[in-house]
Amino acid sequence: MNKPASFITFIVILVTLGAAAKAQSEYLSPGSIFSFEPQRSGDRGDEAYAAGKKAIYEGNWQQALDSYSQVIKAGGVHVDEALYWQAYAQNKIGQRSAALRTIAQFRREYPRSQWTKDAGALELEIRQSMGQAAQPEQESDCDLKLLAVNSLLNTDPDRAVPLIEKLLNSSSNSAQCGGQVLEKALFVLSQSDSQRARDLMLQIATGKLHPELQMKAIHYLGISGNHDVLTKIYTESSNVEAKKSALHSLGISGGCSELLTLSAPEKDPQLVKEAIHSMGIAGCRTQLRDLYNKSTAPELKRDILHSTIVSGDTELQEKVALNDPDPALRAEAIKDLGISGGSSATLVKIYQGSQSSDAREAAINALFIKGDAHSLIELAKKETNPDLKKRIVGKLSVMGNREATDYLMEILNK
Repeated sequence: MNKPASFITFIVILVTLGAAAKAQSEYLSPGSIFSFEPQRSGDRGDEAYAAGKKAIYEGNWQQALDSYSQVIKAGGVHVDEALYWQAYAQNKIGQRSAALRTIAQFRREYPRSQWTKDAGALELEIRQSMGQAAQPEQESDCDLKLLAVNSLLNTDPDRAVPLIEKLLNSSSNSAQCGGQVLEKALFVLSQSDSQRARDLMLQIATGKLHPELQMKAIHYLGISGNHDVLTKIYTESSNVEAKKSALHSLGISGGCSELLTLSAPEKDPQLVKEAIHSMGIAGCRTQLRDLYNKSTAPELKRDILHSTIVSGDTELQEKVALNDPDPALRAEAIKDLGISGGSSATLVKIYQGSQSSDAREAAINALFIKGDAHSLIELAKKETNPDLKKRIVGKLSVMGNREATDYLMEILNK
């Protein structure tokens, strides 16, 4: 039997009122965003932390000091970071002694903080500015040891070099610091002008000490531009890899005359090739041109041509592309012109004036590599050989160039 409509309406109203009451109790419960209880203002420590970051970014050191001091007083998860930045700001405004006290507090209260290295580096900087010599032997962290040693190199190199030697020789340091830190120590050593540092670098670079660091030592000698030592390593070493590394380092440091001198009597084709490549790195255009003119071996000439891509010597490339009697070398030079961004006019001239299909193909490819759609279109319009025209149009079809697309549409509409 059906219940009266008025009864059903009554039930619906009760259910609705109950749901509303439940919702109201939830929304008005303590902690609810709809609670009528007054909300607490934002945490002052967080506000000060944000203000401190902003002040650091803007270089407002006094404001940064005030803000981070509030963070430290408020406590919380950012206190270790705040102590570091407080010391940083104190140093910036000249309160160095106060900054050292803040760092000491940081070390006592947060010995395992992620800011420990930063604090150590800051302390070294402050003490150096106060005229206090760095004490690398007192540092337990490898990176901080290196910072201290680097500082000593500027003030007391005679004391710094033995410490680097000790760092390199200590098995405990090797295990604790790892290869990357030892390589950094080697780099620091390579920057020293002291005779003891040079002697130590030479021993490592020649493989007499720490053979695992030999190649890295040769590389650092190249960065520092030590041509005499690199030449000595090349002439005295029997290790082919060490010789290659010495040549490469001479290339990095621009040792053009040394590379030419060393390559002249060399019989090993690997080393000759490395010397030519290194001359390209060094930009030895004059030396490479002379070497090309004096050479008779096609393979050697090809290596010289490839080195001109690195040196950017399009002049030699054009000369070979236009005048060399060897068609294979002409084709190589034409290809290199495209890679190096050589003159489109020269490439067009080569295409139009050559009877060699290889030279023409090389010119098409070079213009394609250069992205010169205009020159390719002009060649295609004048070309009467169907096969060559197809090759040019094939290159134009994949260039994604507006002028090329217009030309292709022109062909389709004929």
